[in-house]
Amino acid sequence: MSSLLYYRRVSCSNLSNLTRTFNIYFRAAMSTYSLSTAACLIIGDEVLNGKIRDANSHSFAKLCFEIGLDLKRIEVIADDEDEIVEACQRMVKNYDFIVTSGGIGPTHDDITYQSIAKAFNLPLVLHEETVDRMKRLGRRRIDPNDAEAVKAQLRMATLPCGKDEAETDIIYSLDNSWVPVVCVMSKIHILPGIPQLFNGLLKGLLPHITPRIPSSQRKHRLLVTTKKAESEMAHFLTEMQARADEFDIKIGSYPHMAAGINTVSIIGKEENLDFMNQLVKETEQALEGEAISIEDEAKLSLT
Repeated sequence: MSSLLYYRRVSCSNLSNLTRTFNIYFRAAMSTYSLSTAACLIIGDEVLNGKIRDANSHSFAKLCFEIGLDLKRIEVIADDEDEIVEACQRMVKNYDFIVTSGGIGPTHDDITYQSIAKAFNLPLVLHEETVDRMKRLGRRRIDPNDAEAVKAQLRMATLPCGKDEAETDIIYSLDNSWVPVVCVMSKIHILPGIPQLFNGLLKGLLPHITPRIPSSQRKHRLLVTTKKAESEMAHFLTEMQARADEFDIKIGSYPHMAAGINTVSIIGKEENLDFMNQLVKETEQALEGEAISIEDEAKLSLT
């Protein structure tokens, strides 16, 4: 078994043999369908009230672009059960790969597990394997005689448990972490809000998800910088976008105010790379611009 990705179905004692058999075939079918679209749900009052700056949606957006997923939506919502239920029920109907971030800690306002369980009518079950991993791999030790602290800690191992067609996987994508990724409805992946953990667990999922993303979906980003003002190049970009629409190529303009430079972005699939390079040359000529690498362009954003 691969050390990069280790996952196991949650076994629920109240499931009939017929239901278990159905779930196995359902999960096999769902785990092989191709992934095209993605969404990100950031959960936390601390993001909405400005205490914490969200970095996870940005990391997820970059990863989606790199692996060929079309990120369609990012939402930030409160630690509110009704909001979490509504958002998850809506997203699972519209997107292939969904991540949530935040709300899976030990305190009263960490309600993501219970809310997503409610959204799909799933029971919450103390997952013994997660408890065992918590004991072996957890870095913070609590007094086992402190009943309230133990109860709070075990909330983090009390997970939605799949039944009927709503299969649930418990995925351990990091060998050195006890924290699971709970996958609900084969689409929603519940992740912690701590950026280091979020990024590590997400990257650990790559061996599981990248084989399901057709290579033809992966996109390239070509960039041209110019000193022309956006108003000066608006007409040219509008006409170029009209020509590019046929090839599903997106044209954008992004100012770097401090540097006095604007960047024209040309994004499209590899099959249209020749046409994209032609557009780069046209942009250089029409806007007195210069092609620039993604790395060098990123430096402009820091000025």
